[in-house]
Amino acid sequence: MSLSWLFQQTHRVKGRRRWIDEKNTGLQFLKYGRIVLEGGDAPVILETGKEEIGLICLRGEGAVEVDGRSFKMKKYDALYLPIQARCRITPKEFFDLAECAAPTSKNYGVQFVAFEDVLKNPKLVTRAGFEPYSRTIHTLIGEANTKAGRLLAGVTMSKEGNWTSWPPHDHSGAKEEIYLYVDLPDPNFAIHLNYWDFQSPEIVAMVREGDAVAIKKGYHYNVAAPGTVTTFVWMMAAIREEQDRVFTQVTVQPEFDGRFKLF
Repeated sequence: MSLSWLFQQTHRVKGRRRWIDEKNTGLQFLKYGRIVLEGGDAPVILETGKEEIGLICLRGEGAVEVDGRSFKMKKYDALYLPIQARCRITPKEFFDLAECAAPTSKNYGVQFVAFEDVLKNPKLVTRAGFEPYSRTIHTLIGEANTKAGRLLAGVTMSKEGNWTSWPPHDHSGAKEEIYLYVDLPDPNFAIHLNYWDFQSPEIVAMVREGDAVAIKKGYHYNVAAPGTVTTFVWMMAAIREEQDRVFTQVTVQPEFDGRFKLF
């Protein structure tokens, strides 16, 4: 069975679309969708049902109404929606949202995370690694600022031309993950790698704006093209509710363990 799956240009489809779930990958819990609306489009009505859902604004601005409250969202703001919630999503002029989801059994309530508040909180901004694998990790939906059953999410930005998520690491015993590549205008690109057997890589692929990689298992990392900053939204779902919802619970590839600092 495959360990990872590449989905390209997921930002190009208008409206709401669920791109990644258990039907087209080996992922059991984590799902990814995209909501892309133009000004004048009819609002999207989203019902969470038995899933907790995280919405992350990637481009434009808009409003999400839920439980009688309206949340205005702009770039990298996040909104956590609990199970059994119903919301109305309305664009201002253009509104592009990433949607990550996972089933859970408890209701943790609606939670809004403004990116400007994330930037002010040292617990949510981590400058990890060193040249040439230096990057900044911004936690949007994490243990320190939100309650959830399974979901974790954030955005990582490399330094120009640097590697990120180095050293190669895996967390398949505790979490599933999706990398969504954003802010990569043409002709910028990055290279994504994923494998379990170091001698037989499963994915060594160019990734561009809107490409998403679903990771069931395997060591994974990426590298930016020279002069390019690699930015990606990472989404995780814990295997065991609450108990595995720990960002730093990872296994480093043995060949590199101890030689490099992951966080």
